[in-house]
Amino acid sequence: MESRHFTTVAFAAICILAVQVAFGLAVFFLLPDWPTRGQFGDLFGAVNATFSGLAFAGLIYAILLQREDLALQRSELELTRQELKRSAAAQEQSEIALRAQAESSATSARLAATNFLLAEYKKELDALRTEALRANDPRLIRKSELERRVDVLTGVLDSVYRNITGEEP
Repeated sequence: MESRHFTTVAFAAICILAVQVAFGLAVFFLLPDWPTRGQFGDLFGAVNATFSGLAFAGLIYAILLQREDLALQRSELELTRQELKRSAAAQEQSEIALRAQAESSATSARLAATNFLLAEYKKELDALRTEALRANDPRLIRKSELERRVDVLTGVLDSVYRNITGEEP
């Protein structure tokens, strides 16, 4: 599209230049001497002044159009700034949500691991409780260690529960 516009402008410029050259040659060869040629040129003084005035009016119009364009550009920049602010705020909210999601995932993983360990310790502890153990049996040490671990893990689960629900201890 732009090359078509350039081609049109170039063609118009060449046509105008050709008309001026042809007109200049016609005046040079058709009029006999320089004073006559000068008087003929003076006939177009009013036309020259009119075109100069029109050119100046076109310049003022172009400046006004440019001023409007700059005002539109300023308002567009302001809208862009506002949109960037909204985008930054949304990104911050997204970051907060992702952080909360990561914390929830970590809590969930901690709960799952604690629950698994607690179930395993209770299963082993129940197996030891069904057996009759003597006072010097080394499995008694394991039994008391498992009871201690079950208590610790139950405390961890209680702590996580209070943290999730916001309850005070």
